[in-house]
Amino acid sequence: MSLEASQAIYREATELLKRAQEFNRKIDIGVKEATWQPIPDYPDLPIAILHATDIHYGSTHVDYDLLDKHLTVVEDTPNFYMLTNGDHVDNFNVIGKWASAVYENPLPPQLQTMALIERVKGIDAKKKLAVMSFGNHDNFIDASGYDWFNTFARGLNAPVFTSGGFLHALVGSQWYGIALTHEYWGKSKINPTNAAKRFWEYEYPQADIVLLGHTHQSEVLHWERGGKDRIASIGGTFKLSDNWARKKGIGGRGGEPGHCMILWPDQRKMFATKDIDVAQQFILSKIFEKEQHGSGEIYQRKA
Repeated sequence: MSLEASQAIYREATELLKRAQEFNRKIDIGVKEATWQPIPDYPDLPIAILHATDIHYGSTHVDYDLLDKHLTVVEDTPNFYMLTNGDHVDNFNVIGKWASAVYENPLPPQLQTMALIERVKGIDAKKKLAVMSFGNHDNFIDASGYDWFNTFARGLNAPVFTSGGFLHALVGSQWYGIALTHEYWGKSKINPTNAAKRFWEYEYPQADIVLLGHTHQSEVLHWERGGKDRIASIGGTFKLSDNWARKKGIGGRGGEPGHCMILWPDQRKMFATKDIDVAQQFILSKIFEKEQHGSGEIYQRKA
């Protein structure tokens, strides 16, 4: 083969690969950075955001009453939103080491996904979904040549992070940076939010809030770095009973879900709570004050 012919093979192969790259970019719904601007019913009051991670829909070990309660709180409470951070479905298959787990789930992965996505679409239609991000259980489908998000989550209004990312949350006049991914190095059973701090430090030091999942631990940290307060959350799981994890010595129970961030629209102010009921009560109390007494400033003068 002549030198010219061999070079022609390289050029043609490279052009083919570049066209494949462009095609993949064109059809991939995933992004690594997005802007979200909620439009709350009470724009001058704080908003709450539920960190919903490790739902594992389809598993018989999930607390479905608790899941329904959390989704209903988001859907029916003014100024309340949610984001998801992976492992939306249990999604076990017979490929690899997970074959035994298939027998635990009464619904196949396709029906697990169909049911949950339809529920999430209802919340998304009400513009209460800030972002969806990936999990390793979602990605179990990769072995069959399908991407979970690109296959099932097309058509959502909310942005999709297929490998984690950074969300610019524009709340009133304030900007809050939210970094999220499913897992990161530095995991510790003694200090769960260590991984979140490393994620913040090495990937998104500009973030106000860092969110992780995966380990099923439940811990919220409100700390200060660089003269600014920050929030970190390892969001627990709705798969509260997990005999496999118990047998392996990973843990006898899953960490409680329901972590929420409260963000103010008129000043950089935020706090986090592990309990969604506390977040809902706070938001409803602010609405009650406004409805009964007008603005907080007027209420203070009357008091």
